Amino acid sequence: MGNRVLSFALNKKGMGHASRLVAVHSVLRELGWSSSFFVGHEHRIVADYGFEQIVIPERTYGDPPSLEARKSDIRRAVIREVMTDGDVVLHDVVVHPELYELGMTRRCHQGYIYRERKDQADPTAVLRAVEASAVDVAYVLGRAGLSDVRHGIRVMGVPDVVRQRLGDESMWEPGDPGLRVLVTSGGGGHDDAESFLNSAIAGIARMCTDRALRTTVRVVTGPYFRGGLALKPNPYVSLRVTSYVDPHHSLYADTDIIVSQGGYNTVQELKLVGVPAVAVAGERMLDDQHARLAELTARDHVMVSGSAPEEIGKRLAALLDTPAGTTIATTPRPSGAEAIARDIVRLAER
Repeated sequence: MGNRVLSFALNKKGMGHASRLVAVHSVLRELGWSSSFFVGHEHRIVADYGFEQIVIPERTYGDPPSLEARKSDIRRAVIREVMTDGDVVLHDVVVHPELYELGMTRRCHQGYIYRERKDQADPTAVLRAVEASAVDVAYVLGRAGLSDVRHGIRVMGVPDVVRQRLGDESMWEPGDPGLRVLVTSGGGGHDDAESFLNSAIAGIARMCTDRALRTTVRVVTGPYFRGGLALKPNPYVSLRVTSYVDPHHSLYADTDIIVSQGGYNTVQELKLVGVPAVAVAGERMLDDQHARLAELTARDHVMVSGSAPEEIGKRLAALLDTPAGTTIATTPRPSGAEAIARDIVRLAER
């Protein structure tokens, strides 16, 4: 068997883990590598990019110890059957215990993608805290040029990681009337997704009523959304809802304005596409969306808002009042996926 990378893609609330891993795995595939993803249940995004998915039992908080022990035995048995000498294991933000431990047993090289946290924890301290100090290298997103060795773990800063889409076909219908506003909560599984989406819809409706502005609102809830959406009858607003947009379509083509939360992948894409946006920070245990959105305040095409419908509506109105022809500065696609992939290739050649 040729070179292969193995990863576990966490898929309970958001799409960030899978999206970043797909980006790196895609580059490695171009370099002739094969891939396998371990998942708790199948990811549409992983399937859309054509990667193998192997379903293993997920950890569920609150499971009795006896049930978790049986699940762990199954995870170990499946991973042991799949893993071979020479595989490279790549973790994203969360280290999968059985994948890590069996990788150690097989002497597989292991990498760890680190995203900045609220507590600003050192990535090597995070690895040591979960007893994963045998990881070879921690890739620190957004810190290109950083190079260090801490507690025997190499720390390598890389540019941010953005997944390449498979196409740019518009998700809008030709007959969608008026202003086209996209609302997205990323993966949609976080506790505040329902309140955010409904506040965004209410804020858009308020702004449209005040301005007598015909608008089509496309809400992409995310595949893990389990809440409900509501729009009071409004003659100016047409609402369409979908759970997922495949990578052959673009969220941004033909979109006039975006209302989003501040997840890692969403913010990276907002930097790239230059579509005017209102961004609302979600509350997460470790992921600091407030700090991430603060980076966008210097960009004229993104306005950071609180979560109240009134504030979202005001920010939308302010974006609409931006003079036509205003230059929207965008950034080139960052090369973090390529940097990580090249380093993994070097690991395998040792």
